[in-house]
Amino acid sequence: MSKIIRLPESEIPRAGEVLAGSFFHDPICVYMFPDEGERARLLPWHFTAFVRYGHLFGEVYSTAGRTDGVAVWLPPGEVEMSPDRVAQAGLDRAPEVLGTEPWERFNGVMGYLEQYHLQDVSPWHWYLPLIGVDASQQGRGLGAALLEPILKRAEAEGLPCYLETVEPGNLPFYTRRGFKVITQGLEPRSGIRFWTFRRDPVQGDEARP
Repeated sequence: MSKIIRLPESEIPRAGEVLAGSFFHDPICVYMFPDEGERARLLPWHFTAFVRYGHLFGEVYSTAGRTDGVAVWLPPGEVEMSPDRVAQAGLDRAPEVLGTEPWERFNGVMGYLEQYHLQDVSPWHWYLPLIGVDASQQGRGLGAALLEPILKRAEAEGLPCYLETVEPGNLPFYTRRGFKVITQGLEPRSGIRFWTFRRDPVQGDEARP
C-alpha cells in the first residue's frame, strides 16, 4: 500500500481530479450538474478549489508518488469558511466558473447540512469535508489509510471527528472506523438523503484492551 503523506502543493490539481472522479455520481454533484458533460468539465475546478482551501487552512493527506487518494481535514476552530479565506482559495470565482445556479444549488444543500454540523458535534473538533480514492485504486484500503493520521491525532487530543455523507454505500466504511450516525434526513429542496457522523475519542474503561 502507498505511504500516506501531506499533499504537496504541486499535487493540488491532481487531487482535484481524483475527487472529481470519485464524486462524479455523488447526489450533490448530480444535483449541481445534471448534465454529465458539464459535470465532467466543471467538477475538477470545483474540487481543486476546495483542496486548495484545505491546503491553505487545514491538512490534506494523499498517497506518496502518484496522488491516488485524498483526504481534506479542517482543524478545530477553523471550520468556518470566512470570505477572506474563500477568496484566497479562489472559491470566490465559483459562481463565475461553475455558473450561478449550480453554485446556488450546492450552497443550498451545504447550508442546510450546516445546521446539523453545529448541533451534532462540539465546536472543537476535526472536520472531514472530503475524502476520495481514484476508481482504479479502490478496494485496497487507501480510504482507511488516509483517515488514520487525523483519527490517531484526534484520539490523542481527546477530540471528536465529524463528517457528512449523502452516499448510503459509505455508511459501513465509516461505522467500521468508529463513526456513529448522529442525524439522518432529507434535504428538502433537493430531496437528497444525508447522514451526519461523529467519532468520539475513546475514554476511560473503553480505552482498555
